[in-house]
Amino acid sequence: MISIIVAKTKQQELFYLTGKYDREELRKIRLHEQFFCPTCHAPLLMKIGEINIPHFAHKTLSACDKFSEPESSLHLQGKLHLYHFFHQLNFKVELEKYFSMTRQRVDLLVDGHYALEFQCSAIPVLQLNERSNGYRQLNMKPIWLKGLKEPCLEEIGLLHLKSYEIAMRQSQGGVSFILLFYPPGNRFYYHSNLFYISSNRWIGKTKSIQATKQVFPFAVPKQLSKEEFNKVLGIFRHSKRRFIRNQLYTENRVKNTFCRLCYELRLDAANVPDLFGIPWLRAECLKQHPIIWQLQAVVAWEKGISIGALIASGRMTLADPSLADEAEAMVTDYLQLYLSAKEKTLTDSSFLDIVYDNYCKTVRKLRK
Repeated sequence: MISIIVAKTKQQELFYLTGKYDREELRKIRLHEQFFCPTCHAPLLMKIGEINIPHFAHKTLSACDKFSEPESSLHLQGKLHLYHFFHQLNFKVELEKYFSMTRQRVDLLVDGHYALEFQCSAIPVLQLNERSNGYRQLNMKPIWLKGLKEPCLEEIGLLHLKSYEIAMRQSQGGVSFILLFYPPGNRFYYHSNLFYISSNRWIGKTKSIQATKQVFPFAVPKQLSKEEFNKVLGIFRHSKRRFIRNQLYTENRVKNTFCRLCYELRLDAANVPDLFGIPWLRAECLKQHPIIWQLQAVVAWEKGISIGALIASGRMTLADPSLADEAEAMVTDYLQLYLSAKEKTLTDSSFLDIVYDNYCKTVRKLRK
């Protein structure tokens, strides 16, 4: 059953459950007023419990169920907090605005231009992209916020991100991040500086900001300090060692991609040099562990094969065919770093300097 917080009265006026009235006042209003869905015009019930937020619900199943999702108390609470957040910043904000052209009801429409979706449940990536494209057709910018039931640990660490969470990423000034909102604490969280490892495993920085200190357009996360990047590097090294152990225990090492690449480069597979397996921004355009595509790049260079030809051959696994040019540029940048550093005697400190400098250059390039 769909729950909403905006209804129409018999007089065709919109009635908002945004905290203007307390529960006792709402009970009195309910006695003499009738409410209808602004979208499908079906009769609504005003529900006023002592625990859940007051809301409207359809008396019977309706066409609204086809393009809306059931809403939890967390979702309703989050929408109200966000509504007041934008209202206090003096932005025009509309709750649950329905667009008949695309048959979509947005959680919040901000300033007539930003379509903000507060997503508290899993959603198929295809559906998420379709909704985003629908808003773009209406010349609106889609913004997705992931709803949180519990606060996040604020740290640089390993993140297990689902595909729909990755699809929620937004970008400002070339910096991409996932924005989350924790209604009970009225707090925004950021997952930023995301480095892809494999499957749903990433390394990133999680930081929060109280809603009273947030701005709109939303604040953009800063790039990592050298000390913070060193933490990323440490976690990445641990992941790299774990990956190598798994490869060495494979049943058929002859057919194993990692073992074959190490053999071609005459490397000790158990002690691969630090220059292979470097954390790299935007590496998710290749669905391979960084150590694999970086080994592949060097093997191709030694054989005189261009990066474009390597990618076209299919040996590098693209996340999407449309990302071929981005992947080629990224791998080319890595190869340049490798060739400039491969003859140097690297200490932990000098290696950190080289890799951190590359990270800073990449951030500057993305911001252009």
